Amino acid sequence: MLKTALVFSKSLVEMVREPQLAVLILLFPVFMLLIIYIGYNTPKLATHPVLVVGTDHPGAAALVDWLRAQRYADGRPMFNLQAAPDPAAAETALKTQAATVLLRLAPSPDGGAALQATLYGDATSMRFVTASTLLQNLMVPYLDAKAGRPEVVKITEQPLAVQGAQTDLDLYSPGMMLFAILMLTPQTAMLVAREVRWGTLRRLRLSALRPWQLLTGVSLAQMVMGAGLVAVMFGCAALMGFHNHGSVWLAVLIGLLVSFSAIGFGLMVACISTNDGDALNIGGVVTMLQVFLCGAFFAMPPLTVFTVGSYEIGALDFIPATHGLLALQQVLISGASLGQVGFRLALTLGLSVVYYCLGVLIFGWRQMRQRT
Repeated sequence: MLKTALVFSKSLVEMVREPQLAVLILLFPVFMLLIIYIGYNTPKLATHPVLVVGTDHPGAAALVDWLRAQRYADGRPMFNLQAAPDPAAAETALKTQAATVLLRLAPSPDGGAALQATLYGDATSMRFVTASTLLQNLMVPYLDAKAGRPEVVKITEQPLAVQGAQTDLDLYSPGMMLFAILMLTPQTAMLVAREVRWGTLRRLRLSALRPWQLLTGVSLAQMVMGAGLVAVMFGCAALMGFHNHGSVWLAVLIGLLVSFSAIGFGLMVACISTNDGDALNIGGVVTMLQVFLCGAFFAMPPLTVFTVGSYEIGALDFIPATHGLLALQQVLISGASLGQVGFRLALTLGLSVVYYCLGVLIFGWRQMRQRT
């Protein structure tokens, strides 16, 4: 234990003396979070400004009044509908985002009394995507009923959690926090590969230091770094307007469990790296693969392999970050408790231990082979 503690303190001192590496590891996820804040910080329950053309057609005024009456659960109006000025002014309002959607109403082409509604806007804007989807979900059943068409399918949403994401930033922030933690993989790989290149391991072997003692000390230092990454990312997200509904300490615990697996992947990367640059590059590739496959950037298909109780286990669930991300989202966005995310935490811990042990065994085996 004494040797492990000495390695732990040595690793912390090295990170303090080389802060540019820690800053580099942190800046990339913070930069990605800033991009999301600038481009996708769209309120989920916003009152969307909508311009309307064709209110003089039969039935159009009733539809507009009905849309104006629509409210969210907290009583806020869903839309602010205004008559559109001339076409040029309406187009300018869409380009400047003074309006989110242009709703054009016209008589049905079949000559009946029904209305035809067409939505116009910037398809690359998340505000338009959100508002147009909401309008379509409301207007289609309304227009079908007015036209006498039967209702084929009715979808009723029942939220499983009391809380929920209020903005797109809320949805993406847990993924960015996880991204920061997974950046420990290239950092761990580089630090261990550097020890090999410097010949430090060869000298340490003379003191009867075993590989697991060295790696445990390095890993503990990296886990301290992982806890700091969660805290810094959470602070940055809060400054940008992130709405937290759960326990920060539970989020830090999830981050520590995921960092355990990130360190294990870093050890395995160090085994196949010949220098510091290779370790950083290969570790970066491993990190990005995990980030994409776990669903931090966009949801992945379930790819279910088998079921445990009420939980479906998919092919991508063998990545610890997949369970860590789900647990982090449930805690921070939905306010889940430790008991509610216990199954995901257990899977994250179990898989992290497996990958970490693999990293230690492979590294120890390669070092023993080099000794002979």
